[in-house]
Amino acid sequence: MMATERDAPRKLRLTVELEIPRGTPANVRTNRRMAAVDAMRTAVTAIAARELPPTTTVSFRHEWMYAWHDETTEPVTLGPPVAPEAP
Repeated sequence: MMATERDAPRKLRLTVELEIPRGTPANVRTNRRMAAVDAMRTAVTAIAARELPPTTTVSFRHEWMYAWHDETTEPVTLGPPVAPEAP
């Protein structure tokens, strides 16, 4: 049996990355960091509850790390360019 669009698993993933600027004189203390996480979690949950179906579930992941090496490349198109359609 083929799944219908309504049966297909659907997820909305939002990714937010906050960067503390180099040279900041003091580290962000755990209590301030967690207060920020809690405030963002509350705000996102309120918006999702208002805009999405009531049976929607939400989960949050937060991570604190020191990114000694973090390199991201620009997007690359794989394969030859597609020829434009003739008018």
